[in-house]
Amino acid sequence: MRTRFYNPSKLEVNFARAIKDLTQQLEKKLDEGEKVINTESIHNTDNPMVIFKLQDKEGDLHEVVVQFIQRPDNLVKQE
Repeated sequence: MRTRFYNPSKLEVNFARAIKDLTQQLEKKLDEGEKVINTESIHNTDNPMVIFKLQDKEGDLHEVVVQFIQRPDNLVKQE
């Protein structure tokens, strides 16, 4: 399938949604005492993102942003 629109592309948005849906599984990979407090998805921007609000073992809050950027099809090498 050729991508005609990249801002954002449907593939970027679907992948961002899939990562957000994996929040509980991702939290299980954190160290004991660390947890995901909240997630926020922003899909209607050039590069969709999922923002994770995290709490560490000491109770401090942190924010991790995962942003999705799809390269144009003609830049991707076929293997």
